[in-house]
Amino acid sequence: MVLTNDAVLPEFVLCRHAPRQSTMEQKAIDRLLDEIKETDVFREYEQAYAEVTKLPLVLRSKNADDLIPEGVENEHEFCAFMRKHNDSCRTCMHLSAQHPDHQEVLRHVCFAGVNVAAVPIRVNKEVIGYLQTGEVLLEKPTAEKLDEATEQLLKWGIKLDNKDMEMLLEGGPILSPKQYEAVLKMLEIFARHISELAARISVIPEMSEPDAIRRSREYIRKNSDDRISLDQVASVANMSASHFCRVFKKATDMNFSEYVARVRVEKAKKMLLESNYTMTHIAFDTGFNSVTDFNRTFKKITGETPTGYRKQSTN
Repeated sequence: MVLTNDAVLPEFVLCRHAPRQSTMEQKAIDRLLDEIKETDVFREYEQAYAEVTKLPLVLRSKNADDLIPEGVENEHEFCAFMRKHNDSCRTCMHLSAQHPDHQEVLRHVCFAGVNVAAVPIRVNKEVIGYLQTGEVLLEKPTAEKLDEATEQLLKWGIKLDNKDMEMLLEGGPILSPKQYEAVLKMLEIFARHISELAARISVIPEMSEPDAIRRSREYIRKNSDDRISLDQVASVANMSASHFCRVFKKATDMNFSEYVARVRVEKAKKMLLESNYTMTHIAFDTGFNSVTDFNRTFKKITGETPTGYRKQSTN
């Protein structure tokens, strides 16, 4: 293998799009993803996934530069080789920029036949990150494919013979298309669990918050099934209503009414999954003024109706 001194591999930056405006600030998203990574459920799944599939798994921010960072467990030998040479193979790294947020699984196959996929993590309707996996072949590389891959590398200043290329490409698992689809389906299911976890964490008071905001959050969570006014909660925080609104928005990245609605929706989700109560019972039990208000708010926050959520989650 020969790498010329002036070898410059393309970064494929043409696939970058300007980041879409997010309703959550990036700092809040990064903090939320870090909290998820520290949970027992994520760590246990991450370990089990790695042992069963022998594939890398990374939970990363929507705006992260790298999808699968260097040195991650089960990193593919070919991908590791490419990352060492001018931080190349950025077609994979900006996978999310090429797909709409509503798509469930983002897929990419590189010039050498290596497959990468990402499943979105959402807080309600907003995509905040991805579960990234792949770096896997779906068939043993043919002589023709090896010729194409080595020819492409040569254009980028890397001379690699077919034997070395074959060793690199086979330095990782080879799954059948059916096995790969099963792995991605498993990841989709886990992504839904992580999304639910993220939604719950997003309304939990943080220990680092000002005491007044933490008290107000706890008050809302304990009393969300009753009618809660802004003046009531501001009084709990010992602030005027206008000052409380500014401080609360800065601390939680949500305004008062949005936060109350999200807390109620999270309680409603739990009741939808763990009980056979009617929509009317759940609506009034979680603090909504009417079934119409419940349905409208639930769909606005989650993107689906309460009935649809119960049916999909049960299935």
